[in-house]
Amino acid sequence: MHGLPVQVIGGTTLVGEDEFVILKETQILWTRQGRGSKLVGRHAWPFRFTLPKQVQVKRCGTGKHNLPPTFAENGRTVYIDYRLLVDIKRGDFLKLDKTLVTTFGYEIDSVSEPLSELRQLAYTEEIPLFGPGEDPYGWKVFPAFMVKGTLSGKAVEVEITLAISNPTTYAIGYPIPLRISLTSKDAQALEELAKPTAIGLELVRSMASGVDAFDDNSFGKADNHFFDSEGFAFWWSTPQADPDPNQAAPNTRELRGELDVPRKIKPTFLFPRCSVRYTLELLPLSAPGWVNKSDTQNPLLSEKVTIVSRQAPGMNVRSDAPPGYDRSQAVNYLQSMGLLENGNQRFVNRRR
Repeated sequence: MHGLPVQVIGGTTLVGEDEFVILKETQILWTRQGRGSKLVGRHAWPFRFTLPKQVQVKRCGTGKHNLPPTFAENGRTVYIDYRLLVDIKRGDFLKLDKTLVTTFGYEIDSVSEPLSELRQLAYTEEIPLFGPGEDPYGWKVFPAFMVKGTLSGKAVEVEITLAISNPTTYAIGYPIPLRISLTSKDAQALEELAKPTAIGLELVRSMASGVDAFDDNSFGKADNHFFDSEGFAFWWSTPQADPDPNQAAPNTRELRGELDVPRKIKPTFLFPRCSVRYTLELLPLSAPGWVNKSDTQNPLLSEKVTIVSRQAPGMNVRSDAPPGYDRSQAVNYLQSMGLLENGNQRFVNRRR
């Protein structure tokens, strides 16, 4: 044997194209150079690779980027994989060289931002979460907006205010606290629309491939963006005697909610040729007898959020839902339908 090099190789592959290598490091475990005799018997060579946090992507002209995680899903047009490769160079005319290959998974380590002091206090003391009026740093409250429609043939207007947990970095495997209030002069409309079953809030993943995958300006505009539902919020009603300052007028109803971030998903990452982003999307109201006057193909509100791999140290995040509450999730029938195209599972983009 003349030599024993071992390599760690990482690459992205678009369907129908050659692999684009993003990482390649080599170690020589043994070489015959300077040694007079051949190897005899059994030998072991320990080795270790320390993967870099960032890699240079010269061909894309975008400089250094964080090393992306392994990404391999059935039906996708792009893959990211890592492998160890050992070349056994025999150096004998009658004996062929051999190559041994094994793949391994690489996951990124991203951490959520610290929570507000009052949010941390609520988790530590195991008391209900403080609302936006009491804990303004713990919530991102969106401007109120009006929704128009008809309920059993009668014209109705409903004002909606949504609040999501702040900061908007959420760890895999933990709940996202939510609040929503509906205000209307029509008591029947509130009775029908301020129900957990009438409100849909969805976590949507966008997977982008190709040369502009890293570009936020191309988000959702090209045909190389694919959208998947990763979960829905569940809601519960609050009592009329709610001490939250935002809950006061009799023509206003507030619901509290949570969205469990699934453990199976990948955290947010941006990389040339393959990127994964997430948004929270508030869907049009849905109730028996209710007909939306506005566009029902697009969400009422969409907000980009960041999904991270783990919770910040010391953050004892827990569910705030009532004990035994039904955590079942709704189904979004507006979600893209699957098509089989050229042997690959593709998805029709929703209107953005």
